[in-house]
Amino acid sequence: MAASFTLMGFGGDSDSSAAVEREQGGTVMGTVRLDAPPPEPPPMLSPYSRRRYSRPPRFIAGGVTDVVVFLQAQSPPGSAPDSTVKIAQRNRTIVPHVTTIQTGTRVDFPNEDVVSHNLFSLSRGNRFNLGRYPPKESQSHVFENPGIVRLFCDIHAEMAGVILVLDTPYFTRPNPDGSYRISGVPPGRYSVVAWHENAAPDSTVVVVPDSGVVTVDFHILP
Repeated sequence: MAASFTLMGFGGDSDSSAAVEREQGGTVMGTVRLDAPPPEPPPMLSPYSRRRYSRPPRFIAGGVTDVVVFLQAQSPPGSAPDSTVKIAQRNRTIVPHVTTIQTGTRVDFPNEDVVSHNLFSLSRGNRFNLGRYPPKESQSHVFENPGIVRLFCDIHAEMAGVILVLDTPYFTRPNPDGSYRISGVPPGRYSVVAWHENAAPDSTVVVVPDSGVVTVDFHILP
């Protein structure tokens, strides 16, 4: 994995967009490139051998839109005030598959399916078990600790999802073309991190100015 960055300043105050950026702070933006490794050549087999199972690619589902880019300051700002996020259970699937929240966020888990579900997680620091509940009902949980929360259903083994709990409000998901933008960032020193559930996180350190754009590009490999 590799990250690169550049710093650009804004022009004069005659540019209204620049004035808005100055009022809101700096901006971190760039692109994320997500590449799957080339397939390994199959082992040498006798022509009479049966075909062997081949592992599926690691980067599937939402692709680059399942990446999370976030800023980590030396002094985390704390928990999110009165914030609620929805993660649905629909067609025996956890929707969305990847969710990013700030510590202290309440997550509602409505059952929009036609069968009962029982979501739970054994992830350290954020263990919970919602219990079994029928369609059209909802349960909730508040996530107090940062970390990766892996979601499962105790009834349907094929269901899985991920919550990335962060102690920062500065995070985003790339657009389908890989571009991302985080605005309104207070000046200071930050680690910019690109995270994907099937790859090691990539990061670089930047200094965000009072106004201006820091461009950070990521290339993620498994």
